[in-house]
Amino acid sequence: MSRLLSLLLLFVLSSPSLATATPLLLDPSRPMIDASGYLERLEEHGISLNAAGAAGAEGWQPLPGNLNAGYTAQVQWLRLTLQVDRPLPGRWMLRLGNALLDDVQVYRQRGDGWELLGHSGENVPRERWPVDYRSAVVPFEPEVPGPQVLLLRLQSKNAMVTRLEIWQRLAFDNHSRRENLNFGLYFGFYLLLVGLHLLFWLATRTPLSGLFFAYLGLSLLNEVLSLGLIQQLSGLPVFWSDRLLGAGFACNLLVGFRMSMHVLRLPSLYPRPSRWLDQLMKGVALVCLLPALAGHYAWSLIPVQWLALALIVGFSSVCAILLWQGYRHARFFALAFGIFYVGLLTGMARNLGHLPLNAWTEHASAQATMLHMLLLSLWLIGRHERKRRARERRQANLSAMLARDQSLRLERQVEQRTAALRQEIQRRELLEQELRNALELEQRVRTEQQDFVAMVSHEFRTPLAIITTLSQRIEQSAPPQSLKNVERCLRIRSAATRLLALVDEYLSDDRMSESAIELKHAPYDLAALLEELSGDFAPGRIRNRYQWVPQGLVSDAGLLHIALRNLLANADRHSSANEAVDVVVNEEGEFLLIDICNVSTSIPAHERERLFRKYFRGQSAKLAPGAGLGLYLVRRISEMLGGDVTLLSAGGEQGVCFRLRLPKKPVEVISD
Repeated sequence: MSRLLSLLLLFVLSSPSLATATPLLLDPSRPMIDASGYLERLEEHGISLNAAGAAGAEGWQPLPGNLNAGYTAQVQWLRLTLQVDRPLPGRWMLRLGNALLDDVQVYRQRGDGWELLGHSGENVPRERWPVDYRSAVVPFEPEVPGPQVLLLRLQSKNAMVTRLEIWQRLAFDNHSRRENLNFGLYFGFYLLLVGLHLLFWLATRTPLSGLFFAYLGLSLLNEVLSLGLIQQLSGLPVFWSDRLLGAGFACNLLVGFRMSMHVLRLPSLYPRPSRWLDQLMKGVALVCLLPALAGHYAWSLIPVQWLALALIVGFSSVCAILLWQGYRHARFFALAFGIFYVGLLTGMARNLGHLPLNAWTEHASAQATMLHMLLLSLWLIGRHERKRRARERRQANLSAMLARDQSLRLERQVEQRTAALRQEIQRRELLEQELRNALELEQRVRTEQQDFVAMVSHEFRTPLAIITTLSQRIEQSAPPQSLKNVERCLRIRSAATRLLALVDEYLSDDRMSESAIELKHAPYDLAALLEELSGDFAPGRIRNRYQWVPQGLVSDAGLLHIALRNLLANADRHSSANEAVDVVVNEEGEFLLIDICNVSTSIPAHERERLFRKYFRGQSAKLAPGAGLGLYLVRRISEMLGGDVTLLSAGGEQGVCFRLRLPKKPVEVISD
């Protein structure tokens, strides 16, 4: 499973570059030389090429790193130019990192021709390989100074991803011995763990222990097949190795999914979604298994890889949510699977060249997988042991206390129930009295509030109307030369108008906050209503235009008066003194449309959604008087009258424009 996810992450994060391939200096002081960044690539497209044809073909492209062509049936050619400064005695080894390549042919240029240095790959019997190793290794001797060109012909039905390394013979032999020792310890530990959990499953017969045994066994099988160890030791042909590997990945997808679900305890936290996901994963695993058994390796492994990546992201997200919610069992998942994911990322970063190749980075993925399996093993055994001890304690305590507590339990239950009933009766009596007191208080406050509203409505509006009218008369009767008096009258009139609007907002909101409002529908003259409202502003400030002659309109004129006044006051407040506010009356079927537009700066995008909220005031209205109730009341009134209010334009060249949309007649009147 770790090999599968490392390969997928390499595919996702690899990116092309415009690097130029340069000759690779064969330095005898370096035991191993990585060919990454020195390779050129050519892909056959429907034409079969030999070494000479490939060398002379067009279309060679430099590779910025290692070969990563994905799943492709096309033959891939690699060209590596070596710079040899002096004859280098001894044999050198050309090593490819991918053990699942079907056919590998390595050629070296000899004069005008090409010499086959070695032929390897899973399609070639192991006894014909130049070097008995788990992946393709071809020896060569750079005995002539100067540039030397190597051509590699690669073909595989598996992922065309590989590293290319050049080793000195002695260093390669030492590396092979160390690698064999590490593999022996690594897989010896795995075999010991598999044997232990086989016995554990046979002893416990619990579904979870069997599930972990399958997870461990499939992971081990996929690992040894991906590394080419089984193929090297047994000579397993590619016909069976590819099918076994594809089937192992498909089955391990389902097993790993179920193991993660149990560690996070998702079946107990979310039983129904867990059952649905389990059924879905069964179908997906079966769909991925069939192409693998049929020999279509890529058709099976590509969806398995993407699903594995999706499961990693999904389970990591769920684990983060459970940790945030305080679930302690999610901590173990974060530890065990977090180590596993870190190892995969380390191996991927090493393959991409972001981390140096050393003893830690080379085996980070294998070590993280081993630690992941060890932690899961300890968790499983500890979980079973804790459950066994808890079950034994419960049985012992239950047997000891059953006889003794039976009579006491009944007596205690009667006493508790009696006391609970008495407390419940007392609590309900107290609640009933509190409700009576609260109801009386609410009725008294409501009466006082209604009296106060009526008093304020009378005491505020009458003086304000007188102030407005007198200031208008003084302004009209002032001689032309007394500009200061005219300006003072305008200020008085403006201040009175703002105060009147503020009073209207508060009083209207208070009236509409009552539990029930009775609408007073009656015929009204819209033109007269607009003319009356225009008189509250400076002459020429409001321009009324009628694209449709209003007639036969029925509504609550009082509420409509408040809504229109708030819209006009809002437009007047945000317009400059030399600009007029346009009121356009039109119709749309059975609805009346009233557009109120003014020239103003643009309303910011983040304020547009909150214009009709209660007490909201935009940045441009912070210094102007108001309570933030005007547009809120307009929306409330429009909804009560069966219509709505919308913002048609938010400023700029088109200005700010609100549309009040109301039915010409109320619904009950239309139905009559």
